[in-house]
Amino acid sequence: MPTYLSPGIYTRETDFSFYVKQISTSSAAMVGVAEKGPINKPVLVTSWEQFINRFGSYINESYLAYAARAFFDNGGSVLYVTRIAHLTDPTDRDTLTALKSSIVLQNREATPADALRIEAVNEGVWGDRLSVSIEDGSLDPANHFNLVVRHKGDVVEVFKDLSMDETLPNHVELAINDRSDFILVQDLAAAMGTPSDRPALGVFTLSGGDNGLTDLADADFIGDPSQHTGLYGFDEIDALNLLMVPGVTTVPVINAGIAYAEGRKDLLFIADTPMHLEPLEAVDFRKGQGMYSHAAFNSSYAALYYPWLEISDPVNSRKKLVPPCGAVAGCIARSDQKTNVWNAPAGIDRGRIFNTLSLAYKTSRGERDVLYPEGVNVIAVFPDTGINIWGQKTLQSQPSAVDRINVRRLMMFMEEAISESSRFVVFEPNHPQTWRALGRLINPFLQDIKDKGGLYDFAFQCDEETNSPAVIDRNEMVARVFVKPTKTAEFIELNFILTSTGADFKEII
Repeated sequence: MPTYLSPGIYTRETDFSFYVKQISTSSAAMVGVAEKGPINKPVLVTSWEQFINRFGSYINESYLAYAARAFFDNGGSVLYVTRIAHLTDPTDRDTLTALKSSIVLQNREATPADALRIEAVNEGVWGDRLSVSIEDGSLDPANHFNLVVRHKGDVVEVFKDLSMDETLPNHVELAINDRSDFILVQDLAAAMGTPSDRPALGVFTLSGGDNGLTDLADADFIGDPSQHTGLYGFDEIDALNLLMVPGVTTVPVINAGIAYAEGRKDLLFIADTPMHLEPLEAVDFRKGQGMYSHAAFNSSYAALYYPWLEISDPVNSRKKLVPPCGAVAGCIARSDQKTNVWNAPAGIDRGRIFNTLSLAYKTSRGERDVLYPEGVNVIAVFPDTGINIWGQKTLQSQPSAVDRINVRRLMMFMEEAISESSRFVVFEPNHPQTWRALGRLINPFLQDIKDKGGLYDFAFQCDEETNSPAVIDRNEMVARVFVKPTKTAEFIELNFILTSTGADFKEII
């Protein structure tokens, strides 16, 4: 308490207005091989056009671009992408086998020497389709030069009136590096470059690029936590909710994706089955039986979808099978935008998949009766509603509330939102006033979810029972949040009852 020394009015302010802030629920992340782009560095893209600009278009070696397009086509809007390539040592980034396209231009001296090194902004054979034209400067042709960048023959960038003098603001490195989307340059001439140090006139094509796909292995997709490669490249990104490795269906990669999701506890790993599987084979893949010998996939932080989707390939307009994970993630994002995170991302509305011609396998009702109890979420075709996600189970084997995606995602949402908003109580006195303050934060948040249909009921407890003297002496504060999550109606039973003509319905119902 302050000490008052003279009469007067003294004000004090107490803030009881803390509330649980809203968090992202539909941000997605993908790991895969791309045409171009930074390697083992997550990049945010919010549209298909941005994806093309950063990572290129469709390539034969990967389903990443197809999955990204499906994500945006089906309602997704926030996507983090990590491009990978082979590392001879997964624990050392410097063992990257991908190479940048480059060329060294010579100067205009009578005896030419190296003047300017130009390389693609990132690795890959895409850079071999880059060329640069060197022209005399527009304003000062005797001392400066222009550099024109072409990709696939089209002019993409023009840098005018460049200098080889590093003391000038138009020095070639200052003017191009960090500004160009296509190239990086290195001045190889003397510091006080002269006009004759300018690169020779002409058109020059870069070469030597390599995608780094030879000997590409599961370890490259999985990555290393100490190097933040592969899946672990997303460690520093908090706002992630969905994770995919499109089209990579090897057991080590799926197990790594599941382990990563379980370790974070704030995202769902969406797995694809292998491409050409029949229903019973899909069950075998999920359970690790039959022609498979791995342990069954078992986690509430992952979900498995079957079968693959048939699309019209934008490259050649031919039919092509692509993994479903991108479209599924897009549907989940669309479901969150239209409703809430606790609504099941399945059915004829929230689960409808767009821009898909057909499926790799069209399941019958009997086959779906086999797949769904085993935790395989079926994508089905119906004559009147098109192609729909027809299941929302996680890969948890033990029956519980979190064997459904809507409940698992609700729990992740509540846990993360409440945890992030409760930091204000850290280092506060461990007594009833702080306990009540935490309740004032959490109860309205849960009540709002209940009012919107996400919970049947809830209760919050933080009192002497949860915080015994022994707990308090350990400098701990314990609260309990009890929730009854809303379940989905997946099995609809309609009973038709015939009555006599004179029956009174009031007596029957």
